[in-house]
Amino acid sequence: MNRYRVLQGALVALCVASPFFGIPGWTVAVATISALTAVALIGLDMIFGVAGMLAFGQAAFVALPGYTAGMLEKFGAPVWIAIAAGVAGTVLLARLVAEFFVRLPGVYFALGTLGFAFVVEGLARAFPDWSGGASGLVFESGRNIGVEVWYAAAALLLAAGIAFHVWLLRGGLARTLSTVRHDELAAAVIGIDVARAKARIFTIGGAYCAMAGICIAYYVGVVVPESAGVNRSLEYVGTVLLGGLGTAYGPAVGTVLLQWLFVVAGYGKRYELLIYGVAFLGAVLYARNGIVGLLAQPWRSLRLALQPAEKTPHQPLLAGVGARIDTAPPGLTGECLRVSGISKYFGGVLALKDVSFSVDYGEIFTIVGPNGAGKTTLFNIISGIEPASEGAVAVDGRDLSHVPIHAHAPIIGRSFQVARLVPELTALENVLSRLDQIAPELSESEKRSTAWAQLAAFELDALADRPAHTLSVGQHKLIDLARAAVGEPRLVLLDEPAVGLARGELDHLRALLLQLRSHGRAVIVVEHNIDFVASVADRGVVLDGGIMIARGPVADILADPNVREAYFGVLE
Repeated sequence: MNRYRVLQGALVALCVASPFFGIPGWTVAVATISALTAVALIGLDMIFGVAGMLAFGQAAFVALPGYTAGMLEKFGAPVWIAIAAGVAGTVLLARLVAEFFVRLPGVYFALGTLGFAFVVEGLARAFPDWSGGASGLVFESGRNIGVEVWYAAAALLLAAGIAFHVWLLRGGLARTLSTVRHDELAAAVIGIDVARAKARIFTIGGAYCAMAGICIAYYVGVVVPESAGVNRSLEYVGTVLLGGLGTAYGPAVGTVLLQWLFVVAGYGKRYELLIYGVAFLGAVLYARNGIVGLLAQPWRSLRLALQPAEKTPHQPLLAGVGARIDTAPPGLTGECLRVSGISKYFGGVLALKDVSFSVDYGEIFTIVGPNGAGKTTLFNIISGIEPASEGAVAVDGRDLSHVPIHAHAPIIGRSFQVARLVPELTALENVLSRLDQIAPELSESEKRSTAWAQLAAFELDALADRPAHTLSVGQHKLIDLARAAVGEPRLVLLDEPAVGLARGELDHLRALLLQLRSHGRAVIVVEHNIDFVASVADRGVVLDGGIMIARGPVADILADPNVREAYFGVLE
């Protein structure tokens, strides 16, 4: 065991033993309620800090298991059955709520969860015969357990909650949720079932709240409507922000600090808003990544100083890994894509009218036209982002018109006009985020080896460990292309890949596209750079006002008088 691990273990032991050190106000009782509250907030942090869903009603899931168990006990149910039913019922309700709420965009999700908290608090007040009303629902079962036993149980539950957080949010799931949080459209295009991923993490967060909530109810001995309400939910959100979003320890740090401040202030209601206000303003002004984020840098430096350096190969490669995710084995010939009679209306506005063409394996096809011609709309229909009003899109003869966006990913890779990489992920992790979806059967080491090989093939391996936000626009474009092509999809869609590239990067891009063609890929390029298109594309179509005005070999369509009038005339 290295020195860093010894220091880490010693700090954990000191934290657990801290209530017995005589710290003013920091008693075993306060430490117990802090630990249990922190467990609930780890669940909220998974939802908000990791997945990016701002949940304003999480206190309801903390109070619900207590109310459920307490009411069952009132009707004669044994205590352990009541507890199990309270936890299980809350988790099932969280899953049901997730089915509806996670499909709501941004602020509507926040407002939906806010409304849920109002409903739960309102129900608790409206039926006093069952819930105890404003006076609360009283529990007797937990009073015969000693304070020290409760603290030990709370500390163990918190340790288990942090350990599960660290274990769960690593590797593929961490990359998936980071991508969902940053850009849901890009996440769907690379193969992530966004609604399913969000529902999964919302349910797990609800399970954390349920486990913490049932313990809080029996430890405190009462559950009141306010504990399920909006104010408590907002307090939870603020506490997570104070501790540090997206961190395993942030919820515990924020909870401990605020609970201790309340004790020092004598639990005076007149100080409550002041304490929250000062704490949150301090975090916003001086520690936007929370307390844990503020302490992270010196802690990392200490960790590096104490932990022995480990030598790891810069680019591990596993022979044959690429073949295991090859969705279109080399040697395929004939037609890859067929677009048949595609039309698209936005309300009463015509965006595309009766567009038809086909693309073969081993061919670079281009879609050109002036701004507003419908190129991006057509691209979005092919990749599944937009449904067609009329017509069909088929790959290898399979109609994809009604296939969800994420299900296109194994056979279609797409880049964007503005590369939609996740800033905090490295170049390697951005490529891995697609492999996580299209090759889930591979181990983490196999996926990493494949991603390294992909970056090396695109001459980007030197950037593999660099976060995307530190890279240039041109490097973003090339990494986006590498991600779109990893796993050898049958069809690669490139939306203006040459925009923003320097001359040397254009030459590199040209070589990469020709390499994709030589490997049997079907490639479609939307591009304004006509010289670049002419140097790589075999055939193409020209759109003008949503209507296809030319189709055929690139040299022929670029020489077409109608094309020159519609396209080059605009440029002149």
